[in-house]
Amino acid sequence: MTERVHDLAVIGAGPAGASAALLAARHGHRVVLIDRETFPRTGAAAGWLNARVSSLLKEMGIAERAVGGVPVAGVTFHSADFIKSSRPALEHAPVYLVDRVHFGNVLVEAVRKQGVSLVEGRTARDVRLLESSVMVELDDGKAIDARLLLLATGPRREMFHRLGIAMPRGGTAFWTAQVGHDVSTSSRSPAHVHVVLGMDRGGSFGLICASPRQVSITLHWLGAEELVHPKLMELCAAAHAQGLVSQNLASQVRSVVVTRSPASVALDMESHVGKHTLLIGDAGGFVSAVSNEGLYPAIWSAKIAVGVIEQALAARHSQDELMAFDTQWRMAMADYLRPPNTDPQFLLPLVFSNQAMSDRMAGAFFTGENI
Repeated sequence: MTERVHDLAVIGAGPAGASAALLAARHGHRVVLIDRETFPRTGAAAGWLNARVSSLLKEMGIAERAVGGVPVAGVTFHSADFIKSSRPALEHAPVYLVDRVHFGNVLVEAVRKQGVSLVEGRTARDVRLLESSVMVELDDGKAIDARLLLLATGPRREMFHRLGIAMPRGGTAFWTAQVGHDVSTSSRSPAHVHVVLGMDRGGSFGLICASPRQVSITLHWLGAEELVHPKLMELCAAAHAQGLVSQNLASQVRSVVVTRSPASVALDMESHVGKHTLLIGDAGGFVSAVSNEGLYPAIWSAKIAVGVIEQALAARHSQDELMAFDTQWRMAMADYLRPPNTDPQFLLPLVFSNQAMSDRMAGAFFTGENI
């Protein structure tokens, strides 16, 4: 059974997919959003948003207070042994700590209110590229027809192959794992982020985020996956020993799921455009290579993609218009996504001895500035 034709089908209701669906619907297009999860989701996952996201939230009609972000008042860089530290000067809070699960639920609820057709609890089993549309086949046998498709899932190679899009292979894997706990307090005190640099010679780092609502410890590891759990346990023990967190979270580590980040993938891909299709968010590797932060780049890539789709839907030959996406996102986002020009290992001594370098490192982490 085939459902009625939509202007746009979006697979993946994460930050990129939900943002794109919301923006396209606000522009008057018929949109269907498909996700294998059901909403609202439960659980908690600490994350952070670049302060630049404010203008994007406004464009989507989402009040900042609804996101529940806690402004970061201070950042401290630490050496891996915690012997050295530095405090970059922050004139304005460069980041807001958020609960990623809550943030995702807020976006999806806004999608519902905007009138987007939400297909939840269903997996997109296959995609068929027709002459003038895309047919998305679901795992329950239904098929959804749309003029254009946005793929906003994780990097599903089998799906990319069907769409005629090549994924880059090789490179050093960037693994992420996180532990944390909620904090029951009525305090309105601001949050603080501790960044542990130089955990190996490849650029691995840790984040210790403490807010009145949640404490989290995250390891971003470049290298062997089997080292992620033991290294995260070491980081948890060190954070507790230094008094940065009130309890040692190492006992939680074994149950933590390790995920592979698509950081740097976007810049290595030849194209994010397939037939009737664009890739955004994690599917396109839109993640900062410096901080491994993906929320803001996901929404940013969605905004650029929807602008291109606006032109494509109005054009006689939509494919020609879609090709502009590769040029537009590279012009806007490449500097934010790419690794620093200088090996961070050579910069570490300066981060702890030179205030200007400490400030520049904070700018690279939180606003995408080049070191």
